[in-house]
Formats: sequence, structure tokens, C-alpha cells
Amino acid sequence: MSDVTIHIDETLDSSAIQVIQQDLSRVVGIDKINSQPGNPHLMVIEYDRKMMSSRSILSTFTSQGLHAELIGF
Repeated sequence: MSDVTIHIDETLDSSAIQVIQQDLSRVVGIDKINSQPGNPHLMVIEYDRKMMSSRSILSTFTSQGLHAELIGF
């Protein structure tokens, strides 16, 4: 397993974050999604690198009209 940290530019409320987490949980290859209520701009996603790339995870955010970046790449 690998993990990636995504920085979301927009300030999202808890319900919007929950929708994103639900969408990501349906993606084959994503194992865990972590976000902290006190820091809504960051999300750490654990995924199987054999099944997907960090760029494909990022596209899940951008395809919803969000501005987001990979951190540490």
C-alpha cells in the first residue's frame, strides 16, 4: 500500500468532505481515507499502487470542480 496527501484549496464543510470520502471509497484500489475535522484542506488516502496512481486519485477531486494538489510529489 501507498499513501498520498491531497491539499484541497477550497474550504469544505463536513458534509462536502463526507461526499468526497464516499465517492473515493467506491474507487477500486483505495483502502483508507483520512481527514481531520480541524484541517479540512488535507486528506490522506491509502491506495494500492498496482491498481491506480496518485494522479488518478487527484483527478477524482478535479473532476468535481475542486482545486487540489498532491503534496510531496
